[in-house]
Amino acid sequence: MDDEGVTASRTVVIENGILKSYLHNRETAAEFEVEPTGNARAFEYSDEPLIRMRNTYIEPSDYELDEMIKEVNHGYLLKGPKSGQADANGEFMFGAQEAYLLKKGEVNDLLKGVTVSGSAFDVLQTVDALSRDFSYDIGSGYCGKRQLAKVDGGGPHLRLRHMVLLQLKLRL
Repeated sequence: MDDEGVTASRTVVIENGILKSYLHNRETAAEFEVEPTGNARAFEYSDEPLIRMRNTYIEPSDYELDEMIKEVNHGYLLKGPKSGQADANGEFMFGAQEAYLLKKGEVNDLLKGVTVSGSAFDVLQTVDALSRDFSYDIGSGYCGKRQLAKVDGGGPHLRLRHMVLLQLKLRL
């Protein structure tokens, strides 16, 4: 249950590239004339419940990771987010625990100091493949929207046609 007493259930936000729902508390659900989604969460009992994400994931599809890599002429393989932030407009920035240069369908150099940035709305429109594999990151995620709240996320590998790499420092 969220902090307004609403039972949380599966909330599909985007399906097949189409926005299906928003995250709601009781107030916004009433304004939109929909059911609340169980997304009103507070850090302390004395804090106002805020509309924020819960555990979030992208469902896997049918590609093998190797297949996805073989189809990339030039790109990057990023593994594991390393801190980051996002704002209400969907702009985000985060580091990668591991980053590899992809050339002609093969994994090449391990890179150091990689940070990516973009607009979630723009980036999601460039997804052209999702892998079969699925991992869920238990334990490291927090939403810091004026109050901390525990969140986790997961999903398959995603292949994007476009993403901005902000810092590309030294190769190891």
